[in-house]
Amino acid sequence: MTELPDDELLESQAAICGILCNTNRLKLVHLLSQDEYSVSELAEETGLAQATVSQHLRKMRDRKTVSRRIEGNRSYYRIRDERLVEALQTIQDILLDRPDRQ
Repeated sequence: MTELPDDELLESQAAICGILCNTNRLKLVHLLSQDEYSVSELAEETGLAQATVSQHLRKMRDRKTVSRRIEGNRSYYRIRDERLVEALQTIQDILLDRPDRQ
């Protein structure tokens, strides 16, 4: 019989998946996988309001998917662990390889 991971680990995994099941947050991850950005830069790149970007980044920071560096009156964000980007890229690759992809 296969042993399941403990519930605490599975709950943490579900929390990370939950934070990433939003199109706008996936856009932010995509940008942050390439470089460090400020909130205003992310807003400009995505077309989202700065307040919306800030809210998403706060949720992502709370789940420890991004980290923040403060410089003067600006905050700069980056992906905390590149393996997260690799996992998301694997999911994209699976989707792109589907024969029923439209």
